[in-house]
Amino acid sequence: MSAVPSQLAYLRFPWLIIGLVLAALGLATVFAQQFRFDASSETLVVEDDPDLAAYERVSQVFGGDAFLFLTFAPHNGELISPSALQDLDALVRDVAKVEGVKRVFSILDVPLLKSPPVTLADLLEGFRTLRSNDADLGLAADELTSSPFFSELLITRDGTGTALKIDLESDDELATATAAVASLQRSSTTTGAAWDAALQNQRFAREAFLEKRAAVIEALRKIARSYQERGTLYLGGVPMIAADMITYVKSDLTIFGGAVIGLMVLALGFFFRRVRWVALPVLTAAVSVFLTIGVLGALEWQATVISSNFVSLLGITTISLTIHLIVQYREQLLIDADMSGPELVHSTMRIKFAPCFYTALTTIAAFGSLTVSGILPVEYFGWMMCLGIVVSFVVTYTLFPAVLLLLPKGRPAANLAVTNNFIRAVGEFARWRPLAITLVAGMIAIAAYVGVSRVSLDNRFAEYFDTDTEIYQGMRYIDENLGGTIPFDVVLKFAPYEPDAGGFGDADDDAFADEDAFADPGEDPFAEEDAFEDPFAEDDDFADGEVEDYPEKYWFSRNMLDDLARVHRFVDTQPQVGKLLSLTLLEDFALEFIEGEKLSNLQIVAILGAIPAELRSQLIDPYASPATGELRLSGRIIESGPSFDREAFRQEILRFGVEEVQFAPADVQVTGMMVLFNSMLSQLLDSQISTLTYILAVVFVMFLVLLKSLRYALLGMVPNTLASATVIGAMGFSGIPLDMMTTTIAAICIGIGVDDTIHYLHRFSEEYKKWGDARVAVSFAHASIGRALNYTSLTVMIGFSVLCFSSFVPTVMFGLWTAVAMLLALLANLTLLPALLVLTHGGRPQQPELRNQDAGPVDETAA
Repeated sequence: MSAVPSQLAYLRFPWLIIGLVLAALGLATVFAQQFRFDASSETLVVEDDPDLAAYERVSQVFGGDAFLFLTFAPHNGELISPSALQDLDALVRDVAKVEGVKRVFSILDVPLLKSPPVTLADLLEGFRTLRSNDADLGLAADELTSSPFFSELLITRDGTGTALKIDLESDDELATATAAVASLQRSSTTTGAAWDAALQNQRFAREAFLEKRAAVIEALRKIARSYQERGTLYLGGVPMIAADMITYVKSDLTIFGGAVIGLMVLALGFFFRRVRWVALPVLTAAVSVFLTIGVLGALEWQATVISSNFVSLLGITTISLTIHLIVQYREQLLIDADMSGPELVHSTMRIKFAPCFYTALTTIAAFGSLTVSGILPVEYFGWMMCLGIVVSFVVTYTLFPAVLLLLPKGRPAANLAVTNNFIRAVGEFARWRPLAITLVAGMIAIAAYVGVSRVSLDNRFAEYFDTDTEIYQGMRYIDENLGGTIPFDVVLKFAPYEPDAGGFGDADDDAFADEDAFADPGEDPFAEEDAFEDPFAEDDDFADGEVEDYPEKYWFSRNMLDDLARVHRFVDTQPQVGKLLSLTLLEDFALEFIEGEKLSNLQIVAILGAIPAELRSQLIDPYASPATGELRLSGRIIESGPSFDREAFRQEILRFGVEEVQFAPADVQVTGMMVLFNSMLSQLLDSQISTLTYILAVVFVMFLVLLKSLRYALLGMVPNTLASATVIGAMGFSGIPLDMMTTTIAAICIGIGVDDTIHYLHRFSEEYKKWGDARVAVSFAHASIGRALNYTSLTVMIGFSVLCFSSFVPTVMFGLWTAVAMLLALLANLTLLPALLVLTHGGRPQQPELRNQDAGPVDETAA
């Protein structure tokens, strides 16, 4: 064996290398079992986001989005009928038995005040429901479908379908573990044994919680399937959306992971037509991916929707590295067939070390930009890719040459010198029409700039799934018939309740100033109402919830409800708002019984005092918190409605509350999953824009160090920057919004596409040193490295295009647009980059003489 360069001395021991890799794989097998997916809705929000803090506080006060809707529509369309109500009652009972379900609220629990009619005074004695034997079902159907509160919340307007609101149990262990971590963060104790133990406890608690939550969702789906013969049922809600996104991503990872490998095998076979050149890249990529998963498992990092594609990305990146090595090896074998196998391997690894090393560094730099996004799942995605690329480079420079050293060197195919027509054509055009190419690129850049300015973040969860999927159909049904899909809250701040203050609502509001009729606090507020004999006094079926003392009723006031009503009416007029719930709707319901007159302070107190505790937990507590002095409007967005700017919608609500209703700015908040998800997308986009400068700066430094030329460094920035901008601009023109996955395309395009730029510039600089003519150097660069670029880019495109067959639309968009970005980057590197090199270097205006046959440009399309 010939002498091995000192930096590659380890290649003297190929069997030892293989043994160490096998040992690492064995260790990775142990830790890979700890690798997990995080399906919690927290993966959709921004870490340390003030909106998140507000959301968590509101969730603690009023209850968050930890609820599901289970819809039920009888096949015959007759919901308010004895048979359908019997089925509904059975369904409610089955759902209530599921472990992890806190309570179920349905139309069976709704008080009926018009079926037949009763007065508000009768509420002091109890109320009917659909479970009552003497309830008039015909009147009940009219009452419920026209109810300002329950219509489009628990029943559709046409009365053909209903929804069960299923409140899920919170997890005390997770809450305790999370509080412990937060406490340590506030005290700046983020290192040491206590911090590590707290994080571990939180991780274990979250995993246990997610397993229980997944079990609840699966149990509810099983129940829904068992009732399909009686009606059409759909399950919806934020917890299910988050869980289903991970389910789809995990399914895609299993299905398309194999498909990507299969297509890459076919592509490599078509390009190189030798078993070794198919098996070695796939083996190297598989080992790199598995070792990375093992390391992630050891670190206990979890994959989310955003980071789930790291497996495909890492596999594709590794294969692109090996393709450059294969092309170099085969080219040397053609040029000097007398070289021994070890010499070929050592020479290949030595020549390609610098460009491969710097391509790895630039790719790490590109993905490293994601680590400062402020969005925890995105940061982990960046760290995962950085770690994976390090592992990939190490495996590529150890396992790949070690296996190759044990194989015979092979022989060049007879047709290796056949010129690739595509490469030749674009090379000739770049050499002799550089100005035309540059002008076209300039026009594309202008168009891309305009397109980028049109990019939208109008994401809709319903559009994340194929129309034939169960989750899409359920979300669509709820969206169109039951008040919308994605929740948001408006919280209004008042003075908190003080048990010993003895007033109503606002301290300076005289509750009785204009109420002479009720000057005596003991006077019956309904004394003017017609007396009547209670027809249900002996009715055992009459819902007679025991009324508990509710001293907080004295906190509510007329002025407070008036302010709430003004905000409610304004928000409710917005076209994107579906069902909006607050105490305003309950008052609207009550007004029907007192001829439309506003409730007085005493009437408010009397009504609140008459409501049983169980019903109050559903009708009052979610919308009023006397202890904190807050009223809540709980709304949902109609995702199938008109497009709108979510941040502008939020700001308009805040403006109305402050300017029109005279709230202090700090006393009006808009929060909820709609706000959090939009905040995540906005911050992700902002972080990508802000870190683009960082990426380009790092890439520029890499070019400068590797190529030792300011000119090459500047020119190398152009192709991939233009390709990235063009893709984002195309999305802007086509009206396709950026989502949580496609926002990373720019970093990925630069991170992967710049590899080709480095290899091309490295080869061009070598050829230019030999010939002193840019056009000649471009010709030889295209004839050698141009084909490697073609192979790697096509392989990357094939790998990503497989994702277009997913049922999860963000994965489809990610695969499609990344493949397009890679195609544009390839074209830019094979046309614009050489055109710029010709323009900046000059050259003799004649056809160059090709090298002699032993050193001439080769074609790698054959075996």
